[in-house]
Amino acid sequence: MADFDISLLRTFASVVDSGGFSRAGERVHRTQSTVSQQIKKLEEQAGRQLLSRGARSSLLTPDGERMLSYARRILALHDEARNLFAEDLPELVRVGVTEDLAVDSLPAALSPLALGDDHVRLEVRCGLSRLLEADLGNGLLDVALFRRVESQPSSGPDCWAESLQWVCAQGSRPEQSQVLPLVLFPHECILRGYALGQLDAMGRRWRIAYTSPNVSGIQAAVRAGLGVALLSQRMLPLQGLRVIAPGEGLPSLPQVSVLLRSGPGALGPRAQQVMELLRAHMDETVAASHKQASVWA
Repeated sequence: MADFDISLLRTFASVVDSGGFSRAGERVHRTQSTVSQQIKKLEEQAGRQLLSRGARSSLLTPDGERMLSYARRILALHDEARNLFAEDLPELVRVGVTEDLAVDSLPAALSPLALGDDHVRLEVRCGLSRLLEADLGNGLLDVALFRRVESQPSSGPDCWAESLQWVCAQGSRPEQSQVLPLVLFPHECILRGYALGQLDAMGRRWRIAYTSPNVSGIQAAVRAGLGVALLSQRMLPLQGLRVIAPGEGLPSLPQVSVLLRSGPGALGPRAQQVMELLRAHMDETVAASHKQASVWA
């Protein structure tokens, strides 16, 4: 078997991250046909089909999913080694945050560092908490903000308790349905896992009415009356939703913590600044969330 080519692995990861050959070409500055040829060459090196090509999109095969995990780690180590021996390269800080924590004020909180310091290069990625925590542990992220559902809330530095609510459309009563319609994030979401597990434990029948990978999609589906969602306080718009009170036949609300953590390696000075900025951002966000909770009360 031939050695894997770094450039082919980078193109492969770009195709997956961008969702297609044409957008990947833009990212790696190659034509769509060149990208397709590179993926074919990588598949020849691996001796396996990595992507299942459709009319509009390409999906990872099981072998492709395994390859992607290795490709990301190889690229991370390659880039780390390259940066180690390069002169005057900016410090790369890879940040992972959940989507609802990344909207509104977070970009503005990071912008002074990103725009005012030539010695830092930020890469911010939104994702689900379980995936972000795993990538942090695998060295694919330097800093991450993510959630945990716990029997007891975490305590200590860089940890914030979070309030959750069962919500539905204003004026609707989906909680009274014999089969509870649910609006959920994808499978990797920790809130989805908690909700389904608790509903099964209490013998409550349910069905998945709507799934969305982003907060705006979940909010729109709930406001449209498609079902019930379990959302954090900061995800709740002030209009169009109703908080379902305890005792209405839904599971108890979980204990959730938002954690700010760094990866296994030592942080550089710019990564430490990012930690400080995220810490201040979370302090402000939690204070604002408490004010919003008083509006819903």
